[in-house]
Amino acid sequence: MKKEGRYSWTIKITIISFFLSMTISVITNVMFENVGLAIAFLILGIVVLIGIVFDILGMSVTSVTEAPFHAMSTHGVKGSKEAISLIRNAEKVSNFCNDVIGDIVGIISGGLVTAIATLIASLYTDMKMMIVNIVLAGIVAAVTIGGKAFGKTIALSKGKDIIYFSGRVIYFFKNIFKRNKKSEKRKC
Repeated sequence: MKKEGRYSWTIKITIISFFLSMTISVITNVMFENVGLAIAFLILGIVVLIGIVFDILGMSVTSVTEAPFHAMSTHGVKGSKEAISLIRNAEKVSNFCNDVIGDIVGIISGGLVTAIATLIASLYTDMKMMIVNIVLAGIVAAVTIGGKAFGKTIALSKGKDIIYFSGRVIYFFKNIFKRNKKSEKRKC
């Protein structure tokens, strides 16, 4: 990768991270307002799961080769070209999945832990918020780290399947956007 390309990617991903982090933070804060304890834990669980899934994808993309996807592409298998693109951009995909999404999820889950601890402390006045916060933070960290460790095993053994599935998902959404653009052009 050229020096200019490396710096260009760094600047782009920094700006994307800024806006993505704010967007995710706003969405989780809006979802978190006026919810019960069960829903709050569900939101936290979803956020942690997103981090684990993206970590698996980031690891998978660095552990597979293009060859099987070229064979699929020659046979017209949907999603194979997108899978090849993911692999060819493994450095950027891995950086985005593991670092950008991983860090954003880590920060947001920390904020959600504090919000849940405050909610628990308000519901059960005899509980110390600091203790609840520490215990919840420990649980979330353990689940996140354990989930990512387990995910890495899956990524290494099932990387081809994961990248193929990801390619199919990208293919699906690309086609949805193509159809929407075509219908918009017809309306004009």
